[in-house]
Amino acid sequence: MLTLRYDPTVEIKSPLPRIVPDQVKVMRSEAYPSSKDIEKELRSVITKKISDLDPKRISLALSTGVDSNLMLSLIRDEYPELDITCISVSFDETSEAMCAKKIAESKEADFHNVTIDNPLKDLPTMISIIKEPRWNLYQYYFIEKSKNYSNVIFTGDGGDELFGGYTFRYIKFLKLIKEIDDWKQRIGYYLDCHERDWVPDQENIFGENIKFDWSPIYSILKVYFDNQLDPLDQVFLADYNGKLIYDFVPTNDKFFNSFGVTGISPILEQKIIDMSFRIPPSVKFNKENGIGKIPLREILSRVDSKNSKNRSDSKIGFGMDLKKLWSSSAKEIVISALDGASIFRDKIISREFYERSVKKIEETYDMRYISKMLQLLSLEIWYKMFITFEVSSNYSL
Repeated sequence: MLTLRYDPTVEIKSPLPRIVPDQVKVMRSEAYPSSKDIEKELRSVITKKISDLDPKRISLALSTGVDSNLMLSLIRDEYPELDITCISVSFDETSEAMCAKKIAESKEADFHNVTIDNPLKDLPTMISIIKEPRWNLYQYYFIEKSKNYSNVIFTGDGGDELFGGYTFRYIKFLKLIKEIDDWKQRIGYYLDCHERDWVPDQENIFGENIKFDWSPIYSILKVYFDNQLDPLDQVFLADYNGKLIYDFVPTNDKFFNSFGVTGISPILEQKIIDMSFRIPPSVKFNKENGIGKIPLREILSRVDSKNSKNRSDSKIGFGMDLKKLWSSSAKEIVISALDGASIFRDKIISREFYERSVKKIEETYDMRYISKMLQLLSLEIWYKMFITFEVSSNYSL
């Protein structure tokens, strides 16, 4: 959890199937689907879901990115009269929220932006629902808000993992790899492309009761890199079988269940998943211009070309400025919560590492260490809730 941001060693009831390298080889023996094939299947999924549920109104998580825009455009195209409420989340006053508002209005949908000044104040509530030591739980806000408008919410989840949306990581990974690299080296490069999940002195985080070793993590990832697939196929498999299956999807499901809403992610339907893995990486991601999710962009350009100026070609999501957060509130909250922390007392985490990291942040404002301090904060809250039972779910920071 403190190194990958998820724990693939636990058993979870995931609606998504694992995909292994041999399956990809078989899938590639067939002609790969076109963007028109994918569009047809997405429309089929959307119409079936709405027909089965028959909602009077739906909610939709909307940013200025491709995936949520595509969902809104396809739904509106299929259901011109359906009432839609689009919900966006921002952590300061940004132009992105205004662009999302324009997109929603162009589709005759209502729009609500949830502005969060300090997300850490809700962390105990979030952790009490998720029951895991996480802090990056932004989806809580739009799911919680959505229940005010509808018991059905659509998302564009899965577009990044299945169709090549993490372009900044692919570019870095492709620059690092060489043909002679073995699977261990490629895993190292893959981890380098997820550097905000861990810190250079990761082995020093833990206390006397935990011995950290990179070997088990490499063993978990080996299956995705010890094969003859295209390097980007390897990355797609690791992302899909890792963060998507063990982090994003189960986290969303827990929030959906907690707030009593039905979450629908058409891109994560079985047929779309299979189609995505039949498509070669070069058809998803253009190495020359660094643009990803090409099939989804082609669909969106056909369905909604007029909103292209309001959309972004870069990775868009519900993120925040960690440096600003640290200065405004996180530093005070972290230090207050961890001063007499149970995770130090019980020798789970090294107090020396924590103290050095806080000092390092003061000197460099290194976002990796800010993220790690927020992870330790969430670990302390989770530990007191579910291990030592020192606090209840209404615990307040």
